[in-house]
Amino acid sequence: MTFSIVARCPRTGMLGVSTSSRALAAGGVVPCCRTGVGVIASQAFSNPYLGIDGLTLLEQGLAAARALERVIDSDQGRDLRQVAIVDRDGHTAAYTGAKCIPWAGQVEGGGYVCLGNILTDEEVVKAMALAFEASVDEDLPERLLRALEAGQEAGGDRRGRQSAGIRVVHTEDYPYCDLRVDDHPDPIAELRRVFTVFQREEPFRQMMPRRDDYTPQWEAVIRMREMLEASLEEETAVAKER
Repeated sequence: MTFSIVARCPRTGMLGVSTSSRALAAGGVVPCCRTGVGVIASQAFSNPYLGIDGLTLLEQGLAAARALERVIDSDQGRDLRQVAIVDRDGHTAAYTGAKCIPWAGQVEGGGYVCLGNILTDEEVVKAMALAFEASVDEDLPERLLRALEAGQEAGGDRRGRQSAGIRVVHTEDYPYCDLRVDDHPDPIAELRRVFTVFQREEPFRQMMPRRDDYTPQWEAVIRMREMLEASLEEETAVAKER
């Protein structure tokens, strides 16, 4: 049904999830991230509250393994769930319910978990792990996307393709990167295209308000506003001449 990776970057502290599925809008259901707290993927016959409540437990100080134990114990549908957690310190924990449709399982590594269900075989998560580890010099969003691409190349969801998404948090309370492809015949390739656009927008992201500074690079923001207004006025003038 779904294959995902949850991870923490030890160099930057970024936390993130990438996911793909033969289901609509997996990127809106699977990931749960909170800056400075942790990241969770909840999938298979997903219970989003495992992610929501799991983050609350992490914020209260529980480590990944204990938080996972608590949320799984609270869910009578646990046999149909699949969950992975990485906490703020890079500790990992994962669970695959006994009734998840095969192939289903996970691979845990240093600060990451690759997991999936209804996959062609175990090689999907193994390929994801190898791709993630091989791209250690890249920023976390790129590494997460490469892991998805490798998982798809290895076989992916054995039912087919439909959606993909990536969500990463860094220093602010809002996501650093939150991209989704909800319904597409080749969602990971489309996510790569959207991610390329995202990378070009880096100068704009540098102007975004921060918790400790609502007006960073304010002169650049004002210049952008003036350029936008001038462009709109020019377009209006051209339209009137037609």
